[in-house]
Amino acid sequence: MCNIPHAHRRAGRYTFRRRVHFRNLISTPLSIALGTADPKVARTRASILSARFVRVKSGVDAMLEDGRRLSGPEIEALFRAELEAELTSYVHSAYENASWSSSVPEVAAQEAEAYKIIRRPDRELGLTDQDRAELVRRGLDADIGPIEEYAQQIRDLLRDDVVAKRLEAVGAPVHAGTIAVARTHLIRAAASACVRVQRVFDDDIMDAADPIAALMADLGPPAEVRRLTAPTEPTVVPVVQSVDSQFQIYDPRLFSAAIPDVLASLKADGIWKGDLKQQRRIMETFAWITGDKPLGAYTHLDAAMFKKRIQQLPARFYYGTSTKGAMSRPWSEVIAELPPVAAAERRNPKTTNRDLSTMATVAKHLATTSWKPRMPGAIVMDFGAGRIAIKDDPNVDTRPPWTTAHLEHLFRSPIYTGGGGALKRLRADGLRCQVWHDAAYFLPLLWFYHHSCREETGGLEVADVITNHAVPHLHIRDNLTRGRDGEMAGEKRGARNRKLPIHAELRRLGFLDYVEAIRAEGHVALFPELYVNEEKRGGAHFYERAWQHMVDYIAERLPLPINPLGKGPDIHSIRALGSSFYEVDGVNALMRADVMGHAREGTNGKHYSKRMATEGLDVVLPERREFIERYVPTITGDIDPQPIRLLPLESRSRVGAGVTRKRRSDAGTSRAGDLSQD
Repeated sequence: MCNIPHAHRRAGRYTFRRRVHFRNLISTPLSIALGTADPKVARTRASILSARFVRVKSGVDAMLEDGRRLSGPEIEALFRAELEAELTSYVHSAYENASWSSSVPEVAAQEAEAYKIIRRPDRELGLTDQDRAELVRRGLDADIGPIEEYAQQIRDLLRDDVVAKRLEAVGAPVHAGTIAVARTHLIRAAASACVRVQRVFDDDIMDAADPIAALMADLGPPAEVRRLTAPTEPTVVPVVQSVDSQFQIYDPRLFSAAIPDVLASLKADGIWKGDLKQQRRIMETFAWITGDKPLGAYTHLDAAMFKKRIQQLPARFYYGTSTKGAMSRPWSEVIAELPPVAAAERRNPKTTNRDLSTMATVAKHLATTSWKPRMPGAIVMDFGAGRIAIKDDPNVDTRPPWTTAHLEHLFRSPIYTGGGGALKRLRADGLRCQVWHDAAYFLPLLWFYHHSCREETGGLEVADVITNHAVPHLHIRDNLTRGRDGEMAGEKRGARNRKLPIHAELRRLGFLDYVEAIRAEGHVALFPELYVNEEKRGGAHFYERAWQHMVDYIAERLPLPINPLGKGPDIHSIRALGSSFYEVDGVNALMRADVMGHAREGTNGKHYSKRMATEGLDVVLPERREFIERYVPTITGDIDPQPIRLLPLESRSRVGAGVTRKRRSDAGTSRAGDLSQD
C-alpha cells in the first residue's frame, strides 16, 4: 500500500482518472499492493477490484457521452438547498411546542444513522449484514428496525423524477449520470441536517435570531458569495439567499414536493378530514398551472395567475396526473389545444371559490414556515382576495324541491309493490313479482320521513341504529364507513350529530327486521352494497345504481320542477321537502333545527336551552317522534309490509330502468299525473 500515492487510494478502490497508476500497480507485487500477505486473498481482492473498475469506468464513459458532470458550485447548491430544507422542517417541528417536539433530536439521530448508511455504495437493496453488525456493536441494536424503515422511505422518496427536479432547480444538467450522483449528494445533505439538528435545543441555537443559519454557520457563505468577496474582507459573511424572495427563508423545495407534508399536517391538525383526494388534486393543479417552482420563488402574482387560469378550463376537464394526462404536459401546450370555453361549459363560480379556499388554507399553513413573509403581518399568497362574489337570484331556486306528489309516485312503484329481480325492480310485468329490501327500498323512505342528508343516511352503520331503547332511533354521527384509511368521518359540523326516532312507517315496513338481517350477515355498513366500490361510495354509488332510474320513473308520471338554469330536483331536494313540512304556525324552531341537523340560532338556542342534558334521551326522543309524526304526512299507508328478502350483495339496489309507458291515441286528454303502468 505504501507504493500507492495516498491521493489515489480510498477504501480499497483506485482512481481511474490516470491509467498510469494501474501500470504502477502491475509492477508491484500483488499481495503487497492489496495489503495482504496471502496470495489467495490477494487474487480474490484483485478480481473484485478489476470488476469494480470496469463497471465504474464504463458508467463514467456512458455518463460523459450523455452530458457533462456536475460542477462544484452545482453540487454545493444541491447540498445547501437540501440541508436548509431538512433543517427548516426539523426546526419547525421542534419549536412548534407540539407533543412530539421534544423527541425531534431522538428521531433525527435515528434518521442520521439511516442516511449515513445508505449514502455508502451498494446500498440500493437496503442495509447489509455488516451494517447491522456495526449498529449492534455500537449498542444500537434496538434501533435497527426504525433505521431500516427510514432507509426504505428515503430510497422511495428520492426517485429519479424527484432528483431530476432538484437538478433543474439549480440549473444543473439532467441525465442518468447526474441523477445518480445528485442522489448521493442529497442524501449527504440530509444526513448532515439530521446530525446538526440534534443541537436544536442547545443554548447557542435557542438564542440565535435565525436558528437555521446558526446550524449552518460552519459552512460559511455560498460559493457565489465567496467569489464576490475580496480576500481582504472578513471571512465570516452572513448567509444570504441566492435569489430574491418575498419570504423570510428561501425554501428550495418544489411546491409539488411539499404537497404530502402539507396534507399530512392539515389532516393531523383536524383542519381537513377524509381521503383528501380533492385537496391533493387542487394543490397539484396549482403546481401545474404555476410551473411547479421552488416554494421560495412564489409571489402574489401566482395566486392571481391560479384563479385566472382555472377559469380558462371548462367545467368538465380531465386533469390526469403528473405522469399521464393533461398535467403531465406544460400548461401552455394544453391550453393552446383547448377550444374557447362556451358559456354553458364554464366553471361554476362556486367551484372556483372552492379551489381558492383550499389554496388559502394551504397558504395559511405555509405562512408559518416556507411562506412566512418578510414583513410581519403581510399576506403574500392571498387566495381569499380572489374569491368571486356570488349573488343568488331570488327568482331562481338553485335546488328545486320535490313535492309530496312526486314521492307518492315513487312509493307506488314496483320497488314497493312488487317487481322483478335485479335490473327489473321498476317493472311489474313479471309472473313472480317480489319486493326486495336494500338501499333502493329503504333510503327514499328514510330521506322522506327523517329529512336526513344523502351521505349521512346512505353511510349509516348497523351500530348506528339503536334498537334496544324504548324509542328505537338513528344516531347520525361520524363512523368508519363514511371515513377513509381507518379514520371516522362524515359530519360536516357538530349540529349534524343527532338522534332521530325511527318513524312508525319505517318500523311497520320492516326496517328493524332489515337491520337484524344485515347484522346477521356480518356487515358493518347498513347498506353494504353502496361500499363495494372504492371510487364511488355511499350516495354517489346509490345514484349510479338506482336513483337516476327512480327519477326517470317519476318523470314519466309527473313533470319535474326545473329551474331557469335547467337544474331539476336531486336527492338533497327531499330534505328541502321535509323542512317545508315545518313551515307552519306553531312549530318549535329549536326542535326543527335539532331534527334537521341545523345549527341553532339566537342566544337562547345556542347557550341556554339544553333539553337533552336536563331531561334526558327518554324524554326528548318521544317528543321528537311526536313532532315528526305530527307535521310529516304519511304517504306510504297503502304499502303492504313484506317479509325481508335480500338479493345477493352485488345485485342489491340495482333497480334497472322502468319500461316507458305507451300512450294511447287519446293520451293528450289524460292528466299528467296518470298512475297507469304497463
